[in-house]
Amino acid sequence: MFVLKRLLVAVPTLFAVSLLAFWFVALIPGDPAAQLAGNMATDEEIADIRHHLGLDRPPFERYALFLRGVVDPEVATSYRTSRPVVQEITERLPKTLIIAVGGLVIGLAFGVVTGVICALRQGGWFDATVTVLTLAGISMPIYWLGLLCIWLFAVTLGWLPAAGAATPAHYVLPVLVVATRPAALFSRLVTANLLEVMGKDYLDTARSKGLAERTVILRHALRNSLVAAVSVAGVQFGGMLGGSVVTETVFGVPGLGRLLVSAVGSSDYPVIQYCVLLFAVFFVLINLATDLLGQWLDPRTRDYAAA
Repeated sequence: MFVLKRLLVAVPTLFAVSLLAFWFVALIPGDPAAQLAGNMATDEEIADIRHHLGLDRPPFERYALFLRGVVDPEVATSYRTSRPVVQEITERLPKTLIIAVGGLVIGLAFGVVTGVICALRQGGWFDATVTVLTLAGISMPIYWLGLLCIWLFAVTLGWLPAAGAATPAHYVLPVLVVATRPAALFSRLVTANLLEVMGKDYLDTARSKGLAERTVILRHALRNSLVAAVSVAGVQFGGMLGGSVVTETVFGVPGLGRLLVSAVGSSDYPVIQYCVLLFAVFFVLINLATDLLGQWLDPRTRDYAAA
């Protein structure tokens, strides 16, 4: 029932996003028909292209065609390549997901491990080192860190390729750079939440039953501490998808972000609109997944959600 409610709420959300994506794209400077025709084209040739693309139709009719393209991919074609938009997206999407999912997994693993160690060894050298690194990770812009990594690991040391997506090695730097911010956030969150729950009565009860300290931490304290981290993970993953524009541009990865950038540059309206709508769908699904995972970690939230 909870999943059904959330999916029903998602329908008007996606409808609003589709409206915004359709209307705001029209505000992008430039005429797609004029760009496709070239500088030497006559007004008649530009008008013919505009008619062929359907740009001379009323806005409501074009919006209806845009919605029809959601269920009929053959309707939605790129102005620039004349290929179905779904083909353009499916060719690029895996590269974007590799970077986003890889960055989230590495960031989550690093953040949880360092967060637990920092909570257990408060005030030590490890805690101080991680604190400095996490503050730096949160503060540094992705593009600046990406350029720094390219200079160090690709140009100076020659260990990894600087740009492209031809081999698995090409994904190492983008994934590590993307993982920096979630790793820092997860580490600080897990440390703070663990320190908060360490003195709770239910942990003393678990210890009084003879459970080892490691079991008490991992099975009881850490599970409750991860509720907030899961919520942040959902937001971070959505941010990674949205930030793929910057990451893929810096590292030259031909993913969804670069497709969106090139579509904006060429006023390729269908590609822009469906990319934005796809990002919105991902945001909705990620939020739903994090809510379900949060309920599994903290059963008390199930009653609240069911109310």
